[in-house]
Formats: sequence, C-alpha cells, structure tokens
Amino acid sequence: MLTETPLIIPCGEDRLVADLHKGGAEGVLLLPGWGGTRYGPQRILWQAAAALAERGFTTLRFDFRGRGDSTGDATALSLDGMIADTVAAAQWLRDEHGVTKIHLVGLCSGGNVALGAASQIPRTGDLVCWSLLPLMEHKAQATRQGTPRGALLKGYIHKALRPETWAKLLRGEANVKGAMKTLAKDKEGDADEKRRKTSTRDILADLADFKGNLHLIFGSADPEAAGSQAFFEAWRAKQGISGHIRIISGAPHNYYTARWSAEVIEQTVEWLGKK
Repeated sequence: MLTETPLIIPCGEDRLVADLHKGGAEGVLLLPGWGGTRYGPQRILWQAAAALAERGFTTLRFDFRGRGDSTGDATALSLDGMIADTVAAAQWLRDEHGVTKIHLVGLCSGGNVALGAASQIPRTGDLVCWSLLPLMEHKAQATRQGTPRGALLKGYIHKALRPETWAKLLRGEANVKGAMKTLAKDKEGDADEKRRKTSTRDILADLADFKGNLHLIFGSADPEAAGSQAFFEAWRAKQGISGHIRIISGAPHNYYTARWSAEVIEQTVEWLGKK
C-alpha cells in the first residue's frame, strides 16, 4: 500500500499545503481548477495521484494560494499566481526529491495553468488537460469557431427535442429555470475576475518550443467541449504539438460519477505510463 505524505511547500510569504506520493524519478503535478482544491471533484485528483504512484511516478497535489488549506488572499487568486505556485511546487519537487522530469495534469483552469507553467519548468514532460477551456484572450476566437456559448445553446436545444425531456417537463421535473440561468450566466465572473483569469503573458506563444505531448480529455455532455476541442486541435496542428484526444461518453465537465472518473484516470495513466 503506497503511503501519501502531507507536507508544506514555501511559496513567497505563503505556504502551499500539499500531499506527496513518493515514487520514481518522474513526477506528476496534479492541478485543480479555479475554485477547486487538491482533491478535485469527487476526489478525482487524489485517485489519479494514487493510480499514477502505483505506476512508479512521484505525485504531488497541492492547494493554490488562497484555496483549500493553503495560505493567501482568496480574492487575489490569479492565473499568473497559480502558474507561479506550480513552478514553485515543481522546483521543490526537484530539490527535495530529485525528480528529473515533471508531467502536468490539470482540470479545467488547472489545464490553463499547466499550459502556462510548461514553458517555465525545466524538462517538462507531457501535459494532460481534462475539460480544458481556451484562455480568456482566445475566447473570442473560440466563439467564432464553434462557440462555447453557442455549443451550450445547441446542447440545450438537442436535449429539448428528446422525448424523455418532454416527459420530464410534463411531470414537472425539468429544470427549465436552471437551464435559462446557465445560458444567461457569464461563467467567467465580473470584470475583476476576468482580469485575474487573464495572463500578462502570451501563454500559447511561449509554448512554441514545447517538445512534449498535449493530451486532452473532454466529456461528451460538457456543452463547452466542442468549441474548446476545435480550438485546441487547430492550435496543436499549427504548432506541430503531438498528443491524443479522448471523449468520455455521457460525461459532463467534472466527470462526477465513479465510472466517468475511472475512465479519465485510466486514460491519463495509460498516456503518461507509456515509455
């Protein structure tokens, strides 16, 4: 049975609370989303770390500053700050455990962090991004290509035409108000939050020399997946970055059942475990 060790990583004036599975010379950092913690929804990051450790990786999960158990101002969290935390964690992993190569696994905004950190961490390995969304500065382009908001509307229309949806509506079970709120809501937050989610760097341009693979996993029931997949497939082809895409049938953005989570983890382990 592998043992996971809780620990503290210094990060400027703050500290990152983390959990380590000690393994071999290759490490994996697992990165939660914007409002998440080091466990991930349904503890998917914890389960992934354990599965990767079983394959011989040294795995590290941590809370970003201002999130979970780490110190820091929650209202000051930013994409660039999350990237800085990741770079600090990677350096700590090298210094304290002699890890020679580091792979990055990120969920949602954690995938954006992985993209931003990859060009700043020496000898970065592969990136595996679950439910990755375009960066804020590329949202307009993604919208023109197959729009997250447009894909969302298309998804609701498709569901509305299903016989089972009409049956739910007649029984009073359909969440019409929830659907309308989702369509109307700006999921990126107010102007300040959008600013904090926007990097001061051109992250994709900085990946021009990236030599690893970029693997992507999406849920087929995630209404934003189609636009994001189209955007990143086009960008990868242009940059000549290799990798694979896996679609988890029926899964939403956060893969909230045991079966969906297991599929995501199994695919991630398969990709990173290939030598």
